Amino acid sequence: MIRSYFKIRGRFDFSPHPFEIGNPLIQSRHFSYNHLFKKVYGLSVADYPLFYQYHLDYYLQSNPRHEKEFFAHFYRITSERIAYYKMQDPFSSKQQLYQSNIAKLESFQSFLHSIDQWHVHQPLESVITEKDQLISSLKARVVFLEEENKQLKEFETSKKIQIRENYLPTFLDLIKQMQELELPDGNKLLTSSGQSGWYKMIAKYFLHGSNEIPVNTARNYFPAQKDKTLIKGTEIYSSQKLFKINHLKRNG
Repeated sequence: MIRSYFKIRGRFDFSPHPFEIGNPLIQSRHFSYNHLFKKVYGLSVADYPLFYQYHLDYYLQSNPRHEKEFFAHFYRITSERIAYYKMQDPFSSKQQLYQSNIAKLESFQSFLHSIDQWHVHQPLESVITEKDQLISSLKARVVFLEEENKQLKEFETSKKIQIRENYLPTFLDLIKQMQELELPDGNKLLTSSGQSGWYKMIAKYFLHGSNEIPVNTARNYFPAQKDKTLIKGTEIYSSQKLFKINHLKRNG
């Protein structure tokens, strides 16, 4: 039984789907490829995906999960048709038509290249080389990430610093005081371009009692604009401010 890859219009069907191929009067699968490529010659580039999908859907109705076979067949007959025209007599009176057909077929073939997920159009050696290059690139990436992870682990700790339960605001008040400390020359002791370093440090290296401090919780105490009103529930009340950091006065 000859497998039908493409949807052929019905006999005496004078209102076919625009992508169907064939003649309404003479039905012959022997000439079906001629009708197929005649249809391709008249397609715009924008119609290529729709045309391909229309016939693929038809084929898959009888041959489920055989998309690769359909693609390989379509690609092969397209390549053969291009080769056929290229072998024609260059001095033939039809040479202009042949060149026009070659250009249209090569345009359609470029579309097929773009959807070739099976590398049908590539020589095996080319596919292997491409895969080897990808593997080498991924291996290099793995080595880089492993080294980066090793460096990051140097800053990890299994034992976090524990803040006495219910005294998180007290500790945060000390951090805020540290942000404002000035040296004798008037410059800040500690500077940062933003607040993220502070709240991430607290979330990463400190516990509130025996509990982790979520990053979002710590962030709420350190708005980007220091004079901005804190989110409700993150205010530090005067009763919670138990310490004050002062400059040490030295004699002389």
